[in-house]
Parts: sequence; structure tokens; C-alpha cells
Amino acid sequence: MLKYIIAAVAAMTISSVALAEGLSTSVGTERNLETEINSVYSSVSYGIATVTTTLEDTAADNMKFNLSTVEVDFAQPIGTTGVEVYMNNDFDDNFKHSSTVVGAKFTF
Repeated sequence: MLKYIIAAVAAMTISSVALAEGLSTSVGTERNLETEINSVYSSVSYGIATVTTTLEDTAADNMKFNLSTVEVDFAQPIGTTGVEVYMNNDFDDNFKHSSTVVGAKFTF
């Protein structure tokens, strides 16, 4: 089932609809050398919103990636002041809310 989900996400990110103005996607992979955990992540951004999913695989799982986190983030610049306010929401693998962080970023 996971193979079909990954294939569907990959197909959606390269379709002509996904290339619409304002919509951006990213996919990445990383490995934690100490814990031997492989991660694959993807994100979709549109306007002020970004949704990111992370799948993890341990050495014991042997390439059976499991959903580990979902992030729903929002960032809104305030005019041309160089100030951006943001809110980052994290959810666990059961889509249970785990944390919210709000803040401001100053660029100068």
C-alpha cells in the first residue's frame, strides 16, 4: 500500500497541475548515522501554507517506511518591513496534534 501512496505523490508532484504558479514541492532523504534511521520527506507549499510529511525506516524494519510526522506550517510576511510571522504545527503518526510554535523572523 505504501508503494502506491509514494507513486501517487510522485505523480502528483510532476503533473502539470502541480507546476501551477505559486505551488512548490520538494522531496528529500537523509540518514542519521548514530541511530541508523533513514528518512524520506516531502512537502507541498502554496501561498502561506506548507504541509510536510516524513517517513522513517530503522535498520530493524528493513526498508518498511512508516509515517512518523506531519507538519502544517504557515508563514506570512508583513509588507516590506522584513518581518515574517509564523506558526508551525506538528502531528504524530496518528495525526494527533503534538505541538504548536508561533514566532516572528526579522530579516535585515
